[in-house]
Amino acid sequence: MKNNHSDRPEEEKPENVIPETDEQTETKEAEPVETPAEELEQEADEELDLIKMAQAKIDEYKDTLMRVQAEFDNYRKRTADAVSKARADGADGILEAFLPALDSVEIALGMISDEATKKGVELIKKQFVDLFSKYGVTEIDALGKEFDPAFHNAVMQVEDPENAGKVVEVIRKGYIRNGKVIRYAMVKVAN
Repeated sequence: MKNNHSDRPEEEKPENVIPETDEQTETKEAEPVETPAEELEQEADEELDLIKMAQAKIDEYKDTLMRVQAEFDNYRKRTADAVSKARADGADGILEAFLPALDSVEIALGMISDEATKKGVELIKKQFVDLFSKYGVTEIDALGKEFDPAFHNAVMQVEDPENAGKVVEVIRKGYIRNGKVIRYAMVKVAN
């Protein structure tokens, strides 16, 4: 019998090929072969993770910005309030400085007997009163009212059971501006 294999020409093997070992074969089999769809899905997942991280950073910066804006708005409001209060306090101080001049004009009116002169001094008093009124300064109505330490400064007391606790004489007028006392009324109070 003839060997059938001998009739076939032998397959030529390339000369420089190193035969594969069992280890190399096992390694190749252990690595999963990725298809283009799986690679695209993995890239998409990585990009989605990057987008999520970027969105988290954006949210963090946005939150910080909103906090800083709120703090600045509060600072601006506090500063505006402080400036407004300082202006009001300054105006109160200036107006209070003019009150003794008004007191002097009122004393002078009580001493003047010449009607023409009295009329001129009354015009000066009216100018003071109009100026104070323009800036919200009003006289504290004290005579005959119950004594109120929030508006009155009692410097004398008299015995008068009928008017106990009431102001019976105003020694020096008091003034308020926008609800704030700029000078307390100096008064005599009945016991």
